[in-house]
Amino acid sequence: MIMDILLRHYEQKKELYEAEETHDPLMLHSIDMGWFVLDKYYALSGESPIYATALLLDPSKRARYLEINWKGEWAEAAIRDALSIWEEEYKMAPTLGPAQALSEAFRSQQGHSNKLDRLLNEIMVAEDITRDVDDFENFIHNKPIKIEGSPLVWWCQRDQVWTYPRLSRMAIDILSVPPGSADPESAFSGGRRTLSWGRERMSCVNLEKVECIGNWLREGLIIPSSRGGRGLVVDGEINGSVHVDSDDNLD
Repeated sequence: MIMDILLRHYEQKKELYEAEETHDPLMLHSIDMGWFVLDKYYALSGESPIYATALLLDPSKRARYLEINWKGEWAEAAIRDALSIWEEEYKMAPTLGPAQALSEAFRSQQGHSNKLDRLLNEIMVAEDITRDVDDFENFIHNKPIKIEGSPLVWWCQRDQVWTYPRLSRMAIDILSVPPGSADPESAFSGGRRTLSWGRERMSCVNLEKVECIGNWLREGLIIPSSRGGRGLVVDGEINGSVHVDSDDNLD
């Protein structure tokens, strides 16, 4: 998004210094050089669809953002690449849709459906919209909305996971990718303190878990159950069925 802001700034200043009353060849040359560097980074971002996909999955931006701020061919290519990720890796992932999940949960509590249930199903006129609606295209073409917090926090909310069981997994995977190496380096910089000389038997896998959980707690992505949060979620599945362990002693 910073690149889009810079591009808009260059466009505005170029119009200013091209005007006869404010013409400045030196500034125009500087703007062209900055534009050259910016085009280079735009080309690099085009090699990976992750950046554009993250914008599309931001509920405050979606496809509308690309249509307004990007060139037409750039926006079309970005949406096409993001759609490929969705279709190849997430769209057909095994999961229950919200309506089906509710039905399955109800049957598991009530046992096998009786004759009345079957008769009710025969006269139902409502369709399960999850069968025909593509979650990705439906989401990105909806109207952008204002959100509180980051897009990642928005997608981690129970309502979004329930409404978009597959798309929420894709969004969390994409939006969890740090824009640079500073965040993971910072997250694991305390590894030596965690793996003290008296804890040398700790495996690399467990060390990674401890450092990640500690980072998530500091960032507020996990709220301890003692503070009214959901606690530490483990054994998560794509259909939203999770087990929650008590984490009162994580402090």
